[in-house]
Amino acid sequence: MSKIKRGVSLYSYQEEYFHRKMKLEDCIKAVADIGATGVEIIPEQMINEYPNLSEAFIEKWFGWMEKYKLTPTCADVFSESLMFKNRILSDDELVDLMERDLKVAKQLGCFVIRTLCTTPVRIIEKSLPLAEKYNIKIGLEIHAPLNLDSSWFDPYKRLIDKYGSEWFGIIPDMGVFQLRPSQIQAERAVRDGANPKIVEYINKAFEAKADMKKVREDIAKMGANAQDFAWLGSVSRILYTNPEVLKKHKDYIFHIHGKFYNMREDLTDECLDYENVIKVLKEIGYDGYISSEYEGNRTLHDALPVDSVEQVARQHKMLKRLLGEE
Repeated sequence: MSKIKRGVSLYSYQEEYFHRKMKLEDCIKAVADIGATGVEIIPEQMINEYPNLSEAFIEKWFGWMEKYKLTPTCADVFSESLMFKNRILSDDELVDLMERDLKVAKQLGCFVIRTLCTTPVRIIEKSLPLAEKYNIKIGLEIHAPLNLDSSWFDPYKRLIDKYGSEWFGIIPDMGVFQLRPSQIQAERAVRDGANPKIVEYINKAFEAKADMKKVREDIAKMGANAQDFAWLGSVSRILYTNPEVLKKHKDYIFHIHGKFYNMREDLTDECLDYENVIKVLKEIGYDGYISSEYEGNRTLHDALPVDSVEQVARQHKMLKRLLGEE
């Protein structure tokens, strides 16, 4: 059996949390109910006291971890350089925000913070002593449309080469391994006004690896409307990275975001290449967490019921199969 561990980002349950159908403890319990062991959280989203956590909340948090036999893993944070309308935050202010969030992650018992791929490399470099001070790793999220094979990543790789990977590494998001357009997103495009025939034409063209400039010309001739072109734009940004690239970066993969949009009733993902990614993760001996990140809710909630608990449960049944747990 694989040493890869299963976790869930509580962000997966944001729909039910927002509509007050689930409280924070309910989200945590849902993780335990499917046999996962890791808990990831966006503190800003689900902890009202953020960033000044009280001792009472911290005691309650660890009480939940003990009650449900769970382990805190990752705190998702944001380097909000544009938080003010009249100016951009200075480097010193951004480093202060990083320290604030490292401290919060420490209080929550997490081992890593997720910082966005837009975080400047100089801010991460200046924050490395703070990561060591709080004993919390900084993980750069590798998120579509950026990928590990592009020159975009080069400055971050040079930082790892310079300082090592004890405190800085990566968190690949499964969205960079997308094989085909999401069907539920295509259906949403149609509900928003796209022409079903043109959406289908675009999807088939993507899978046939057609030139998207040519597809744009084709759908214009078909009478495409603004929503059709918007769907073409969405499909054009789909990224498929060969999972083999993970081998090159295996020494500094801290965590994996198990992004997904829709799990079918047959317990397969509709568009992401979990099969081959997990195969590679096993080959490189990855023993960290794959943390579910359900994002289909935002696609469905305009017209259809959302059941995030069921979707995450289905994904974990798939993960159990792929990880050899059953």
